[in-house]
Amino acid sequence: MERIQDGRGAFPASRPKRRFSPNEPRLDTFPIQHVQIDWQRLMAKRELVLDTVDAMPTYLLKPEVLGLLDAEKHPTYRLILDLMWTTGARISEVLALTPSHFTDDGYDFMVVLRTLKQRPGRPTNVQLARRPKRAVPIVDPMLKDRIQSYLYAGHFRKDERIFTMARQTVNRHIHGLVKRVGGAPINITCHTFRHSFAIHLLLHGRPLKIVSQLLGHKSIESTEIYTNVLTVDGGHFLDGVNFH
Repeated sequence: MERIQDGRGAFPASRPKRRFSPNEPRLDTFPIQHVQIDWQRLMAKRELVLDTVDAMPTYLLKPEVLGLLDAEKHPTYRLILDLMWTTGARISEVLALTPSHFTDDGYDFMVVLRTLKQRPGRPTNVQLARRPKRAVPIVDPMLKDRIQSYLYAGHFRKDERIFTMARQTVNRHIHGLVKRVGGAPINITCHTFRHSFAIHLLLHGRPLKIVSQLLGHKSIESTEIYTNVLTVDGGHFLDGVNFH
């Protein structure tokens, strides 16, 4: 990295903003790059997971989420669902978003979430100020473009909430969406997308500690419940292990 020297030592130069140039290739990547997931098998095993694991939250898998997203034609609700699915945000955290919560440091486009547990109604300004924050990268360029287009078209003030509905309204909309696509074997709510985000990362081998931080959990123990999706499939887990 280029550095600027002065009398006090070396400091990294600020990264210039990209203008009409392709993204630079990453110098290194996470060790696990590709996984093969049998989605049909995992969907078939879900009933067993929910039936045998105490307090296991309901969840969707990628093909199911994409089916719902493709069926959602309302741009506002589509963006809400996408943000919950790709960031693991609680619906209360999404409904608290303003344009100031989105940032680009030249390397990553991110959304800064206030960690807010679900409570009746929208969070107050006092609740927002007291809650810790976490930054979650948004790596999908199409989603980044839709977020920026939505903010531009909405002419929002910097600290104006970009979604004006209540959590209950979003849940009702999701229930209607599920009916339009033919129903589902589980009850799907806003929180289902958050659970699905966590499981999706674990299925791709991402560290439990990082998943916990992205979810805004105080303790990693709260995140461990999702690992049951990886271990309940005994036949797949023991494949290749010979006892005789």
